[in-house]
Amino acid sequence: MYGNSKNWPFLFFLSVALVLFILLGVRLIYLQVIKGEYYRGLSSQNHIRVIVTPAPRGVISDRNAVILADSKPAFIVSAVPSEFNRINSALVEQQLGMSEGEMNEILDEASAVPHRPVVLREGLGVEKVSSIAEDLYRIPGVMIDVAPLRRYHRPEDFCHILGYVGLADTQGSFRGEVTGRTGLELSLNEILSGIPGLKREVVDALGRVVEEFRGASSEDTVPGGNVALTVDADLQRIAIAELEQTGMPGAVVIIDYENGDILCAASIPTFNPNMFARGITQDEWNAILDNQDNPLFERAWAATYPPASTFKVITACWLLSEGLISPDYMPNPCYGSLTLGDTDFGCWTSHGRLNVVQALEQSCDVFFYRTAQLGSIDGFAEYSACFGMGSRVADVLTGEKAGLIPDSDYLTRAYGSDGWGLGNLLNISIGQGELLATPLQLAVIAGIIASRGEMPHPGILLQREIQNPVLSSDVVTDFAFDTVIEGMLRVVTSRRGTLYNAFSDSSLDFWGKTGTAECPGENHALVIGFTRDPMPLAISVVVEHGGHGSSVAGPVAERILSSYFAERGEI
Repeated sequence: MYGNSKNWPFLFFLSVALVLFILLGVRLIYLQVIKGEYYRGLSSQNHIRVIVTPAPRGVISDRNAVILADSKPAFIVSAVPSEFNRINSALVEQQLGMSEGEMNEILDEASAVPHRPVVLREGLGVEKVSSIAEDLYRIPGVMIDVAPLRRYHRPEDFCHILGYVGLADTQGSFRGEVTGRTGLELSLNEILSGIPGLKREVVDALGRVVEEFRGASSEDTVPGGNVALTVDADLQRIAIAELEQTGMPGAVVIIDYENGDILCAASIPTFNPNMFARGITQDEWNAILDNQDNPLFERAWAATYPPASTFKVITACWLLSEGLISPDYMPNPCYGSLTLGDTDFGCWTSHGRLNVVQALEQSCDVFFYRTAQLGSIDGFAEYSACFGMGSRVADVLTGEKAGLIPDSDYLTRAYGSDGWGLGNLLNISIGQGELLATPLQLAVIAGIIASRGEMPHPGILLQREIQNPVLSSDVVTDFAFDTVIEGMLRVVTSRRGTLYNAFSDSSLDFWGKTGTAECPGENHALVIGFTRDPMPLAISVVVEHGGHGSSVAGPVAERILSSYFAERGEI
């Protein structure tokens, strides 16, 4: 008995150890055999999560460093397909205002890269994101992060120039990646877009971060490059405001004809590109589509119009430079129309006998009907092309149209060899018929005249190489320039001039030419012209269905220039 009493502690501890080993063995059998498949599944879900961090797009500013577009931080909500349980799809859709089934469609699209977060909603504010933030603990696989959101500071004024951004849909882009869709955002996308960053994390089956990945290091974002434009934000604002006062769609283009800088390229109606940056709603999109004036249309360089009588400055240069007329030449008088065959080509009044300066001053159609017959349609088309007509004149403006200069080949294709004749030349000589030009081209015409053929190709990027003159050859003689410039001055200063009333009370020295373009419905109102002091500016104004250039477009041009110079303290 004594010996047994001395061994009882050993036996006790041996029994306890045996029981513990039995319990451990039972637990190991339970974990590895009974629940082995379950835990192997959980272990296989531990993985490396790759998070793509969008790069902020570059800043766009005007010539005076006024910021027109930049990026601001905003919330985005993402989901990791491999971590998200689709039983929660309805909850996420409700919290984010998504349509039924949209969540599963997004996850299906992202199934090829299941461990990479896919963006569900972006550009969210605190109020919008707070509701889902409260439920994150019960929605594994959903994440909230901060990413740059494109912001336009003067959205309506620059909507057509800058354009807008949207989600990228090209191969290789990640969901949520932003790219330029229209305007300079599109044409300069490679400069503005930057390089997204990458962050790698080791996460467990519940999406919890275990540790930073120790393999490849994270890659920081590289912001997009900044771009400075030639435009003047104040001049653009004034032009938009004056155009809107007309109540009609239209465009204004203003160019510094000494260096080709586009200072203004205004188009109305406008829209707010911030809608697209944050995600446009269906109601907002429908409102744009239902607007018959098409706010998305870039009228300043993508719309084409008959230039009407503004084109007479080119006709006059052609007649004078080719020696078809002299400055003193007076054809038969204007009695209000000219009859060719069985067709009457009308003028807006009876002007009597005029020379070319008087014909420009009073915008006499019959003078140009008679004198244009001294040349050929092909010679006129070739000459007009030297002024940039019939071709693009800028570089990065998306959707810029070339306009149309009809020649004999074009007319034969359009009407057949017997379907056109001298009457087409008569119409083209006064800027009507098949002739088409953009407001940008019309401003270029004014700039070429003002600079006596020295104006470089226009551009909208401040840091650019100044290109050769638009007028690439000496097709305009000095006395042709002298005569046409005199005629454009008389348009403004003579009591018979078509711009006399618009500028009679103005302190500006202005050289101009009006136009009234025939079209279905009310005519388009046009004016082109230039100033020398206080700045060398060439301008074109088009007011769609505005009526007469002299009474509608002319006053718009005067108010824009006077307001701009007054704000600068120069008049």
